[in-house]
Amino acid sequence: MIVLASGARSLLALAGLAWFGWLIFGTSRRRAAESPRRRRTLLAGGALMVALGIVSAFWLPHRVPDTPGSPAALVAILLLWLIGGSFLFVGIASLIGAALARSPVAQE
Repeated sequence: MIVLASGARSLLALAGLAWFGWLIFGTSRRRAAESPRRRRTLLAGGALMVALGIVSAFWLPHRVPDTPGSPAALVAILLLWLIGGSFLFVGIASLIGAALARSPVAQE
């Protein structure tokens, strides 16, 4: 069994996240290059994901009532951060991929 140091685990997790972001970016870029309508759809979807991520990661945790002695509030805040951060990550990668896509060439 291989045991990695804390720094190596962090680098491995960062590399995995970078690979996943690159995969989303590339898929969004390829699909946005297919047609102008698909590009607009991907841009709108990416912007919506970014907005949902910002709201659920930064604004909603402040709306969770503070209940002393109950771990439910802490769990709810952590879930909102995790879900909102995921939405934000996927939305940014998709939005940048669609924005940087080449516009489709008209068929002759």
